Amino acid sequence: MVVIVAGILVGYRRAIYPYGHSHCCILGMMLALEEYAEENGGKYPAGRESPEADLSLLFKSQLVDANALRGMTVPEKVVQQILDRGDLLGPESCGWQYVSGLTLADDPGLALLWCKEALNHNGRRSKDGGREVVFVGADRRWISGDRWPAFLKQQEDLMRHRSRREIDGEPLVSGLVELPDGSRIDHVDASYTMMEESKGPNSSGSGRSSGSGLSSSRLIWYRAPLLNGQVTRTLSFSNLVSNPVTVTFENGLPDVTEVVFRMRPNQ
Repeated sequence: MVVIVAGILVGYRRAIYPYGHSHCCILGMMLALEEYAEENGGKYPAGRESPEADLSLLFKSQLVDANALRGMTVPEKVVQQILDRGDLLGPESCGWQYVSGLTLADDPGLALLWCKEALNHNGRRSKDGGREVVFVGADRRWISGDRWPAFLKQQEDLMRHRSRREIDGEPLVSGLVELPDGSRIDHVDASYTMMEESKGPNSSGSGRSSGSGLSSSRLIWYRAPLLNGQVTRTLSFSNLVSNPVTVTFENGLPDVTEVVFRMRPNQ
């Protein structure tokens, strides 16, 4: 009787967790993809023989480990052995469905990554047949099973209508930093703070971001932050502060294509 009960429990667990219990978090993959794009001219991993091989670039850039790359369907040991050999992953050794060739300039409705199977974050079979999806620009949404065919059709339509600027990852507005001596740089190797204020016809807001280094991607806009209105940014680092930089957007288009953060002593 004990053997029978144990067998039933094992069968039940396999039905609920078809690939075993996993806490391979899609959030970590999302953050790694964004960091990779910011450090590589606005382009997500691409250029290898398969989407799974492209994802291997995240490991080579030391942004994720084998556990994150395996997804929720492949044993970590299998993935670790492949990466330790210096090889790239393939369709059978990665549980993530990845869309290669997208950029930070793309429509934020375009999906980047999702699990190849209908599982939730801990490897449990999802009740509604859906799965979590990562989108361009660090957004996550749950797409239920009944919406999945329409979701895939929408993705096909969005891919067909990508502009040349989006495909090439060209920003709407590029940015430079001008130091007090007149020299210009496209990144900051110091702790920084960026203050931002936005004002549109029906809303306004403010925020701040900070870090230990400012990449060129954080100085620019790949997409309009609002359809109509103004966005003002002020940068500070190393006892320097910039004059406010304002960009006005109308129908999603900026009034300038380049901005300069002119720094002065912060008194």
